[in-house]
Amino acid sequence: MARYASGQNQPITYWNNLPIYLTTILTAVFVASLIIIVVASSMGLPLANWLTFPMPLIPAWSLWRLVTHILIVPLSFFTPFSIICFYWWSVGVETHLGRAILSKLLLALALTSPAIGAIWWWGLGVRSVSEGNYAFTGALLIAFATLYPNAEAWGWIPFKWLAFACVFCASLMFMIPHDWVGLSQLWAACAVGFAYISHAKELEYDDYESPAIRFKRLFRRKPKFRVLPSARTAPTSLEADAAPNDLDMLLDKIAKTGMASLTAKERARLEKAREALMRKDQR
Repeated sequence: MARYASGQNQPITYWNNLPIYLTTILTAVFVASLIIIVVASSMGLPLANWLTFPMPLIPAWSLWRLVTHILIVPLSFFTPFSIICFYWWSVGVETHLGRAILSKLLLALALTSPAIGAIWWWGLGVRSVSEGNYAFTGALLIAFATLYPNAEAWGWIPFKWLAFACVFCASLMFMIPHDWVGLSQLWAACAVGFAYISHAKELEYDDYESPAIRFKRLFRRKPKFRVLPSARTAPTSLEADAAPNDLDMLLDKIAKTGMASLTAKERARLEKAREALMRKDQR
C-alpha cells in the first residue's frame, strides 16, 4: 500500500488546463539552456566551457559545474527524443513517488559523474571532463524501469528488458574506445538510480521487498518441519490459547463479509476452534 506525501505526486499548478509538474519546469529549463548554449556558441562565446566539469577542476570554486554539466548536449537528430524521454521517465517517477523523491534522485544522478571523475583523478591521476546527459538519462531510464519493471514500452517490450538492452549497448560503446571513465560513470549512475528507487519503493509500500531483502532471504536458515499432534489427542495449552485468537479472526471476517466468504479450510478452523473452546469450558 502506497504512502504518498500530501500532494507530492500532484501537479504544482495548471496552465490552460495543462498540469504543470516539477518535471515540466525542468524540461523547459533544459530546452532553454540548450538554445542559449547554441546561440552563445554561434557567437563565439565559450559558455559551454564554463558549464562542463573537468578534473582537475579549474578554478576550484566553480562548483556550479557539478550540476550544469548535464546541460551540455550536442545537437543531433535524436535530441528531441532525448528531451521526450527525460520528460516521460521523470514525470513517471514524480507522479508515482512525489516531487521530493524525484528532486533527490535527479540531484544524486547529476552528482554521480563528477564524483566518479574525481575518483579517477585522485586515485589514478586520470584526467576527465564530465559533460552531457548520457549517463544521467540512462540512469533515469534504469530508475523508471525499477519503478515500472513490467510496464510495456510501445506496447510490446517490458521496460526492464529495454533498460538492460540500452545499458548493454551503451557499455559496448564505451568499451570499444577504452573509455573506462565514461563506462564507470554510466554504471555508477545506473546503480544509483536502481538503488535509490528500490529504497524509495521499500519506504512507500508496506508489501514491497527490495532486491537486497530477497537476496538475504536466500541465505536464511529454512525452518524445520515438525510433526503436529493428531486431532484426536487432547489440545495443548498453546493450542488452547491460540484457539480464541483464531476464532476472533474468523468471526471478524464473518462480520465483514458474511459466513459464505469462508473457505473450506477456514470453516474447518472455525469448527476446530469452537470444539477447543467447548473442551476448555467443560474443564
